[in-house]
Parts: sequence; C-alpha cells; structure tokens
Amino acid sequence: MTATPDRPQRQPMDSIDERLILNVGGVRHETHVSTLRNVPSTRLSRLSETHVQSRQQEEYFFDRHPAVFNSVIDFYRTGELHVPLDVCGAVVKRELDFWQIDEFQIRACCWRHYRVYIDNQRILEAYNTNLGIEHDDCSLDDLTGWKRFQMKVWILLDHPRSSRAAMIYGITSFFFVILSILGFCLETLPSLRPQSVTALANATSRPECDGKARDQMLRWEPNIFLNIIDIICTVFFTLELICRFTFAPNKLKFIKSAMNIIDIIALVPLYVQFVLNIIDIEYCYMSERLVFEVMFILRIIRMFRIFHLVKHYQALKILVCALRASTHELLMLLIFMIIGMLIFASMIYYAEREDVVNPGKTFATIPVGFWWAIITMTTVGYGDVFPKSSLGYLVGAGCAVCGVLMLALTIPVISNNFTLFYTHVRSRSEVPKGTRIKSPEEVVLEPIVTMQRKHSGCFIHKCVVRNPRNS
Repeated sequence: MTATPDRPQRQPMDSIDERLILNVGGVRHETHVSTLRNVPSTRLSRLSETHVQSRQQEEYFFDRHPAVFNSVIDFYRTGELHVPLDVCGAVVKRELDFWQIDEFQIRACCWRHYRVYIDNQRILEAYNTNLGIEHDDCSLDDLTGWKRFQMKVWILLDHPRSSRAAMIYGITSFFFVILSILGFCLETLPSLRPQSVTALANATSRPECDGKARDQMLRWEPNIFLNIIDIICTVFFTLELICRFTFAPNKLKFIKSAMNIIDIIALVPLYVQFVLNIIDIEYCYMSERLVFEVMFILRIIRMFRIFHLVKHYQALKILVCALRASTHELLMLLIFMIIGMLIFASMIYYAEREDVVNPGKTFATIPVGFWWAIITMTTVGYGDVFPKSSLGYLVGAGCAVCGVLMLALTIPVISNNFTLFYTHVRSRSEVPKGTRIKSPEEVVLEPIVTMQRKHSGCFIHKCVVRNPRNS
C-alpha cells in the first residue's frame, strides 16, 4: 500500500502531544505520536496507536540500520523521503520494506542513485540466471548408471573449465578450429589457390548435360596440402559432433543450438565434394558456376567456428551477455540511425542536385545517400562519396554532429553493462569455493521471513520494551 503523508485525525490533546522514544540500532529518537501518524498504514503509525492505547511511557528498540532510519523519521516529519547516498540501494530497499514505506516516495534528487541499484540488480539477475542454467545442466546430483556417465562425458565435452581433462580437450578442439580457419585463409593465396582443371570425359561413359554429350568438363582441384588439412579437420569435427550429440542430455536443445548448426553446415562442403567426385553426373554439376558459389559460401561458414572461443575466454561470454542486456539501447541506436539516414540522405540528394530536373553526379539517387549518411554518422568516412556544394557541406556537418551525439548517448550504456558484468564475475571468482553468495532478494526478504517465523502476529521486529518506571 502506498504510504503518503496525510493530515492526522483530531485526537485529544494529551495523546497528540504525547511523546515516545525509538531506539534504532543504538541511536535514540524522541518524537511525538502525531508525527508518526502523518504516514498512515505503516509500521510506526500502528506503533503509535498501540502506544496511545497502552498509556505507558515506553522505549521501543529496533535492531535496524540507524542511518536509513534518519531518513525514515525525517519522512514522517517533513513528508519528503531522501535516502543517504553512502548506503547501498539494497540496504535502503530492505529498510523501506521493513518500515512499510513505498519506495516511490523517494524524491527525484535521490531516485537516480537508488535506481542504479535496481537496474544493476535486474541486469545481474539475468546474468546469474544464465549461470544458474549452465550449472543446472551439468549437475550430477541424483544421477546413476548411464545418466551419470553421460553427464560426466558431457561436462568434459562442453565445459572446458570443469577439469584438467576437459581443458586439454577444449584446447585440442580449439586448435583444430584455428587450423581449419587458417587453411581457409591460406587457400586464397595465389600459390595455394584452388585450380580449375579441364578434364577429358571417358569416351564410353560421356555424361549428357541438357541432352548433349560433353568431351571436356571443368573440375575444381584444391591444393593437396590444404586438402589434407581440410580432411583431417573434417574427420575430427565429425567425430566430435557425433560424440557430443550422443552424450548430450537434451538432444532437442543440442540440435537447436546455433553453434551446433554452424558446425553441421561447415561439414557439408567436403562431403558434397566427396560425393560429386564419385558419381558420374559430377561433370554436369561441377561445370555449373552456381555450384561453385554455393560451395564457397558454405566454406565461409567455418569462420563462425571461432565463436567456440566463448567457452574458453570468459571475457567474450561477458561481452555477449552485455550485448543481450543492452538490447533496448541497441534497438534505440538502430532506430536513431535509420531516422538520421532517411533525413540526411534525402537532404543531401536535394542539396547536391544540378538543377530542379537533373540530380547530382555524386548523389544520383537517395539510396546512394543512405550509404553516405551511414558512413558519416558512424564517423568512418571512406571518402568514396562526399558533398561538393556549400549547401551539401552544411548537410554533411549536421550529419556528422548528429552521428557523434547518437553514438555518445548509447555506446556508454553497453560499456557500462560490460564493466558491471566483468566486475561481478571478478568478485565472484575471488569468493572461496563452496561459499554460496546470496541473491539481493534473499538479503531483502530474510529479515521479514525471520520476523514472521519468530514473531507471528507481531508487527515489531526484534522489539524490546523498556519501561523506565519499572527499571
């Protein structure tokens, strides 16, 4: 229930002016009953009613945070809730929940500091959820027989940091990934580039393509050394994929994984080449340029195997999580870039026209202006197209300034998320093994749960009533 300052109801003069003492964390506060009634439906307002009914001079002790309570009692007096900036937001929220004060009563000047805690908590919850899913996927608890053996092998294959054997396997697998990518890059060198060879067809078994027999057919022969490397890597990746699928605890999730799909597609070119080399119709199909292009595109996919590095290098995993957490900011940046591209491309097209009818030579169409606007707003500036008129200079200057502002407003959010994740992971890695780190929800809810368990039906947590007259 939202706690807002309200005008207290009229009470007898003795009860309104009656005072009580609150001892919070060793700091004593003396206040009027009427002050605590200013914010109804809260813990202290109900305490004031109980105090008036008891008609005793009592001191109430609360084992709570004294610095935050200074802000709480000031809220009862002035109606403005300001929180201390040197106290963690989790502590402030815990105390506000205990005193049953709505956090939205915090003033705007302090809300930004408090909101940072909420945003960071939300981001770290998403990151911890991903860590929890990975931890649950590789849990050996309550597993026996084949399931336990399957999980052990899966941990070795998919979690390189789980053991020394898993690390050795991960390094070996990554070595073959690097070797495969290196072979793909080296085959673009002139001396190692695949050669197109014209082969003579057998007279007794000339293939017919489009109903016509061909005497000479075009074949694609790669470099022998690179071809051997490609075969070795393909055999390794095939065996690895079969083993990982066999021992995967969730086959459907394994098939849907993006990295596994990339691994499967990357294996296709060599097997397609092998099949076409052993059948007679290979001459017809291998002579088609479309097949060469498709094979080349499929071979490019092996470059994406480099993302296997995410398993070995934790900073890359943090970067991926930071990008996921910054989805809204990236979408906002994309929308801003599209709006700026449309506006400045149209403006530069009309600014660079030769006359009303004829467009300019550099910006002949607005789509050309799209390209210019993108490279200008991102401060790349290739220099292939640029304005030449005075009006075009003004449009170009405005485009560059707007691009800098767009990047300056959105990129720091991504870098802040990366810093937050990195600091969080470093702090977790310094915790001794076997120590469980409590989540912010557990820290906030633990005192309330303890209160309900130990003091069922009582609204005062750890309250000690002292009567000076009886002491």
